[in-house]
Amino acid sequence: MRTLRSKVDAVMIGGGTLRAERLSLGLDQSDDAPQPLAIIVTNEGDVPLEENLIVTGGQEVLILLSDVAPDGVVRELGKLAPVMRAPAGPTGAVDLQEALGALKAERGVESLVVEGGPSLNHALISCALVDEFFLTVAPELLGGTASQTLTLLRGPELAARPNLELLSVHLVENELFLRYSLIRSRPGPA
Repeated sequence: MRTLRSKVDAVMIGGGTLRAERLSLGLDQSDDAPQPLAIIVTNEGDVPLEENLIVTGGQEVLILLSDVAPDGVVRELGKLAPVMRAPAGPTGAVDLQEALGALKAERGVESLVVEGGPSLNHALISCALVDEFFLTVAPELLGGTASQTLTLLRGPELAARPNLELLSVHLVENELFLRYSLIRSRPGPA
């Protein structure tokens, strides 16, 4: 992940991912490369930035917040990091196509790595906003009930399932790193 992060302008996660774990979206302290912009997507503003986000030296954090969130939430989050309001789609969630366009126009974000969670992954793939998909298979077995099962995508069935083309496979110690290209279905001849 650190290698991917070093090659992009920004790293994005959803608010649920930040609520679920303490993490960093930056490069190691020893790296001389500029830190990617850390973007947290949230519909309602419930993000534990101070508790769960580890900010590495010189890294900027941006909160991408749905414009249906109350102004009081914007003020409170604005005390912790810059907030960019984004239009809400029909469900009240951030309209990711609009938001990515604004990030490009206002912040110069040309390349982006999204590290989840499953709802954000689903939304981006549903909107055909994903070019490549990286999957890591790690040697760890988890148990639990069906409701506790970890998923890569959380949401309704995809209307148009993209085809995946395997681009590369890397084995490092016991972890397998897979890189896929997402190929969108093309409509047939009329």
